[in-house]
Formats: sequence, C-alpha cells, structure tokens
Amino acid sequence: MSDKLEYDEQAKVSNWRKFVRKNLLIHLIPNTVLNTIVPYFAFKAQNSVHLFSGEQNLARFLLPMSLLLPFMITLDILKKIKLLQHSGAINYKIDEKITGYPFILKKAGLNGLYSILVVFGLMLVLHFSFPKNHDFGITPSAVCAGLLAGLYSITFFYLAIRKFRLDAVTQYHFENGCHSERSEESA
Repeated sequence: MSDKLEYDEQAKVSNWRKFVRKNLLIHLIPNTVLNTIVPYFAFKAQNSVHLFSGEQNLARFLLPMSLLLPFMITLDILKKIKLLQHSGAINYKIDEKITGYPFILKKAGLNGLYSILVVFGLMLVLHFSFPKNHDFGITPSAVCAGLLAGLYSITFFYLAIRKFRLDAVTQYHFENGCHSERSEESA
C-alpha cells in the first residue's frame, strides 16, 4: 500500500515538473517571436521609430503588451493550476487551493496594472531623457519589444506559480521524513 502511495506522490511531482516545462515554453517562444516580428514589420513601413509620436510608435506596442501579456499569462497559469489541484494531479496545501475566479482575476489584473504602470513610468523617463523626435531605430525597437515579451513570459509565469511551486515538489519529501528547509521552518 505504501508503495502505491509513494508512486502516486512521485507522479504528482513529475506532473508538476512537466506542467512547468511545457507551459513555460508555450508562453515564452510564441510571445518572444510574435512580439519581435509584428513590431519589426510595422516599423519597417516607416523610416524612424519614436517613443510617443508618429503613426507607428513604440508606445503603441509596448503599453498594450504590458497590460495584456501579464494579465493573460497569470490568468492562464492560475486556471491550469486550479484544474490540476481539483483533479488531484499535484500536491498542494489545503489553505492554498485556488477556489474561484475572483482570486485569479484579481491576481491577473494586479499583475497587468503594475506592469503597465512600471513600463509607462520608464517610457516617460526615456521621453524626457532623450531629445525631441529621437529615433530609436527599427531593429533595436523590435528586438526590445520581443525581449520585453520574453521577460514578461518568464516573470509572470513564475510569479503565478511561486506560491504553489515549493508545495508541489517538496511536500512529497516532507511527508516521507526527508530533511529539508521546510522542516526547519515548521519546527
């Protein structure tokens, strides 16, 4: 009986690791590639790229991306964690179980709001630091947009799972009496 229980716990840890690898790649690769290619071809139609002025400016791509990517990544990951918790496929603490969508929407909304405020603030600093009508360049602007999308993919993926990450992997070792940092914290 204990072998079956141990096998189930190992399967839950394996499920968590597969979930993390698969979903990180699902968010990282398309976001980085698409958010590099789309601005590049939009900027290529004009001679210069400005921060706030012009038909195709950098703010037109960065501000919506800074709101939507963190929101959508957090929403998607927390919904998937909720499904895994309710199906019993991963380990979790009972008090950290995701019970409803208000928590998910609040977390996703706050992530989107905070990221757009930070990016807008940095863009204002850049706007006042550079001379008027400064050209940021087509390729560097597109690459920066893609790198920012990749950074959002990694950052907000790990921010969404940070509360559940330790429990998903270490609960199995803790229950079996292995020494860990968590056992020292709970003592």
